[in-house]
Amino acid sequence: MCEAEGEMQTQEATRAARGARGWLDGWGLALKNLFLPIYCQQCGLRLLTEENTLFCPTCWEMSPRIARPFCTLCGRPHPGAVGFGTRSNFPCAACRERPNRHIRRLFGAAYYDAAIAETIKRFKFRDRPHLAGSLGQLLVEFAEREMERDRYDLVVPVPLHRVRHRLRGYNQSFLLAERVLPVFPRARLDTSLKRIRPTRTQSRLDEKQRRANVRGAFAVLGDACGGKRVLLVDDVVTTNSTVTECAATLRRAGALEVDVLAAALAVPRHDP
Repeated sequence: MCEAEGEMQTQEATRAARGARGWLDGWGLALKNLFLPIYCQQCGLRLLTEENTLFCPTCWEMSPRIARPFCTLCGRPHPGAVGFGTRSNFPCAACRERPNRHIRRLFGAAYYDAAIAETIKRFKFRDRPHLAGSLGQLLVEFAEREMERDRYDLVVPVPLHRVRHRLRGYNQSFLLAERVLPVFPRARLDTSLKRIRPTRTQSRLDEKQRRANVRGAFAVLGDACGGKRVLLVDDVVTTNSTVTECAATLRRAGALEVDVLAAALAVPRHDP
């Protein structure tokens, strides 16, 4: 048998194996839906997919996204009436008066509300790493629509301390960074930013306590960030304390600039 015939047979066997695996996966999902049904946590509709095991497509899509116009510095949405209906982004009054000196721009894909907020909570605290798929797609869609895709050299996840990483089993920000990385063709994933001491859970603290909690908690190993444009990735941004401390650490390590991309921002919603 010649080499070409052997390669053809190998390709045919590979296609057959993939077909069989797809058939088995389909039957597996059908049996799981039959004997272990799951329902949308918001509306109660029965779910027939493993892509998002918490919410139906309608409830997921109805969770509010951050849309134009939003602040070009902190990412907060402007009230609909501001700018007389303009769709162009512009700095908010707070950022014009006192911009964040460590972060060039902060982007958020959605409001920390409804199905998205619940998904992030379960992703972080309930051992649901597969939810990186739904949240990562949220980031991808926003980045493709609103961000400069050729700008960044490094995509850096907000790190967990090694003890919390061991307890949780994964770093949720790292999983999101992996998902959004292909959007930025010049960038590579970098994990030289480390959390060098354990910190308390930020969600239980007020703004002043949050700043003190993360002060001096991060360090950069090596010189990978020197002269680089960095995109820092996190799951949710509330008071900016964590991402600001991370950005300050990256800048001290030589990063040329730091932008932030989060799946959600904990900001008030503005009715149109």
